[in-house]
Amino acid sequence: MSDSLSEETCWMFLVRHGATDFNLKKPTVLQGNGINGPLAAIGREQASLTGKFLSSYAFDTVYASPMVRAMETAERIVPDQPIVPVPEIVEADVGRWLGRDWQDIQNAEPEAYRLHLEDPSIHPYPEGESATDVARRTVPALTKILQENLGKRVLVVAHNIVIRVMVAHLYQIPLKQMRTIRQDNCCVNLIRYQQEKGELVTCNSSFHLRALNQ
Repeated sequence: MSDSLSEETCWMFLVRHGATDFNLKKPTVLQGNGINGPLAAIGREQASLTGKFLSSYAFDTVYASPMVRAMETAERIVPDQPIVPVPEIVEADVGRWLGRDWQDIQNAEPEAYRLHLEDPSIHPYPEGESATDVARRTVPALTKILQENLGKRVLVVAHNIVIRVMVAHLYQIPLKQMRTIRQDNCCVNLIRYQQEKGELVTCNSSFHLRALNQ
């Protein structure tokens, strides 16, 4: 990507937050927007490596979900810049499954588990949000950032489901298939927006984290 910026184009670096203790549990524990804890030690390392990877780019504005794990990630990527919180891009509300792991959920609520995994767009987290609900609040918010930053380069730090629904929107993938879109902690997605259209240039790039995965 050229360092010269067209006045008609916005480049958005959309990054998933670093790992938390809940992300690291096996099986994964659902934290959604109801558990607002910090990054784990490896999550902090991931964010710092992401900062080094992106250090050659100057960001005009830095945005993040106001949740602690997203703000902390943004602060470690660009420690010298203010961060604009965007409430609309907090993680999904996982309802009564908050703080539970997938194996427990499958054992205790097999039918709800099956329906949600089969089609999260119409079967929400019980007492929480569906993928469609998340898309309704996050896609317009992220699109607005793109539209308001033509001629600029921006960094946005958000969450797994939030980014998945945005990627599905850009690729025109049905939200039913959202879970086929992988988003690793501190991966980088690059979006180019021009002529009122967004294009996903890079998805789930995590080569910069390979030292932690060896």
